Amino acid sequence: MMNRIALQLYTVRSAGGLASRLSVAREAGYAWVETEGLHGLTAADFISTMQASGLGLASMHVEMSDLAQRLPDILQALGELDCQQLVMPWLDEEERPSDSAGWAVLAAQLQAYAQDLAPQGIGLAYHNHAFEFERLDDGRTVLETIFDAAPRLSWQPDVAWVARAGQDPAAWLERYATRLQSVHVKDLAHEGSEPAEQGWATLGEGRLPWGQWLPGLATRLQTFIVEHDHPSQPARTARVGFQYLSQRLG
Repeated sequence: MMNRIALQLYTVRSAGGLASRLSVAREAGYAWVETEGLHGLTAADFISTMQASGLGLASMHVEMSDLAQRLPDILQALGELDCQQLVMPWLDEEERPSDSAGWAVLAAQLQAYAQDLAPQGIGLAYHNHAFEFERLDDGRTVLETIFDAAPRLSWQPDVAWVARAGQDPAAWLERYATRLQSVHVKDLAHEGSEPAEQGWATLGEGRLPWGQWLPGLATRLQTFIVEHDHPSQPARTARVGFQYLSQRLG
């Protein structure tokens, strides 16, 4: 399979609704996107909006509440749009367990979803931020606890968040190499940069050594997703990110 370079539409949220974000992605050169669930739409409206855009759905972020409440709609959209990748991307602070036992329970829920989705050809992955690298009462990190308790769960590493947590991304990518489903490709600002982008940078203009990481990642997965959490020029960030990956992944 050819590599798929996608845009996480959160990057261009300032453009407005789903159709407007898809338009920005298309103009930036993308053939694929990753959505935030169904973007508040019915399954039918989401599907028709995606189809009208001409863009493919590479992956979909879906929170725990939507896995519990909207799974039939989500599965309908994935089926119609020929997408096999779901990702659980975020837990609000009040949703996060306080100890290893609590995280193991949450991981068991994700394991059950992953097991149920697998026969339908759909992979479920976990997307990290920084809090997953905190140590719990038994000395393990949250991420280790999740993956130990959920062997069917894949990983969508947000590499910039791994680095922002003070960790060595290469070590974690190697450790869980067989669990990789896709990767968020984003960059961290150089020290002393303008604070407007909250420490992030347009891909290729920051300090992370993506040129070192991409060749190894390309042997493990095909879905590379450009993201920037707080871009000051979203359309430019999307375009430059696509160009950066296109030149390196071919």
